[in-house]
Amino acid sequence: MAGGSERLRRRWLGAAAGAAGRGLAAWGVARRRRAIPRPLPEGPRERIVVLGAGFAGVAFMDALWEALGPQPRIDLRLIDRNNFKLFTPLLYQVATGLVSPDNISYPVRRRTRRRGARFQESLVQGIDLEARRVLTDDGPVPYDTLVVALGSVTNFFGMQDVARHALTLKTLGDGITVRNRLIDAFEEADVTTDPERRRALLTFNIVGAGATGVELATAIDNLINLVLLRDYPGINAEEVRIRLIEALDRAVPEMSEGVCRFTAKRLAERHIELRLGDPVVGLEGDRLRTRSGNLLPPGTTIWTAGVRANPVARGLPVEHGQGGRVVVTDTLQLPGHPEVFCVGDNALITDPATGRPVPPNAPAAIQMAQATARNVARRLRGEPLQPFRYHFKGELLSLGRNHAVLHLGGLLLDGFPAWVVWRAFYLTELMGMENRVGVMADWAFAYLSRLRESGRLICEPALAEEEGVMPTLAGRMR
Repeated sequence: MAGGSERLRRRWLGAAAGAAGRGLAAWGVARRRRAIPRPLPEGPRERIVVLGAGFAGVAFMDALWEALGPQPRIDLRLIDRNNFKLFTPLLYQVATGLVSPDNISYPVRRRTRRRGARFQESLVQGIDLEARRVLTDDGPVPYDTLVVALGSVTNFFGMQDVARHALTLKTLGDGITVRNRLIDAFEEADVTTDPERRRALLTFNIVGAGATGVELATAIDNLINLVLLRDYPGINAEEVRIRLIEALDRAVPEMSEGVCRFTAKRLAERHIELRLGDPVVGLEGDRLRTRSGNLLPPGTTIWTAGVRANPVARGLPVEHGQGGRVVVTDTLQLPGHPEVFCVGDNALITDPATGRPVPPNAPAAIQMAQATARNVARRLRGEPLQPFRYHFKGELLSLGRNHAVLHLGGLLLDGFPAWVVWRAFYLTELMGMENRVGVMADWAFAYLSRLRESGRLICEPALAEEEGVMPTLAGRMR
């Protein structure tokens, strides 16, 4: 029976890989057949500056290339402090040893060169709206059109004591730090004779039960049960505690009710403790304090509870909303400064269909960037701009090995089929065939052999301490 189940799973994986391959081939054909863009009317050279090489920044550059093609009038420059694009949806898999850091980072210079653009590795320090220039650590950069796509930073809601104590999961360095901490905790717990210290080492508090927190918790549970408990036979499964702490009354509150229901069921099956409606409000000694006055047992704390707009966006002298996001017009422009567009986590705009703000996630950021690119092309041609409309395209959530939840239209699917769809989708979303093949190889090795040597997970601590950026990343090497 077990063999039949395994064969069925492998057929699903083969079918998913085939579908992904056919989708990529069709995508390539469609790109080759696209219409040749019309030349721009005569005019001065347009300096377009994009801040941020994340999902939104790269999507804008690609969409502008699709809309305009190579145009002598366009001087497009992409600025970011890192010369690689990080595929953040798989960052939690770096933290749990499922994928290599190199396989979710892509060198941006290669992409910009193919798009006829320039890349500048600089730290953005501010924006001078009146002088129309971006202030960087390498000097000012003038612009005629500016796209602010700087992304978000971790939000500790003013709790500096928690910020000093907790780990985060926003950068490659963060992923490696979490990975090291997991291994170090088991190494020390294996030899300590202090029972209190052992309990603390084997307790993992994840603050924030949104998509990132849930995917991280289930991945840590898989790592512990499939790898670490085998490598550390002196530690029992009953000694390990994974706790998810959420301020609201349900897990993944940003997703639909059906997804929330399946998520809660899966967490209960894995014995992952879920604490709802009791937010963390501070730190007392080495214990997290919640609003109800509870002091949680000490352990490793990983903060995934919220984000806020980049400090540069928050510093703009305009109206701001929740999380410091910039309130923009329906065309994603800065009020009073039509030459400046804000997209992604930096922009706050209401979805007319729901009456709620457009969510600060990658799919929304990509849609905003693509709409902005089309409007920039219209602006250069003297055509009227079109308002942005957000289109909900479904929900996908990984819940550990062989489990995921898919919500698409009226379809709500969980378990192994949803897990196969989840993996196929993210393979197609990765940038670069080299990265896709690398991630697919990582996944295949972990799935078919069930082996991940914990020793190879340990990296030099210095790599994870350099402000969240590794000095030997693939992005710098290629």
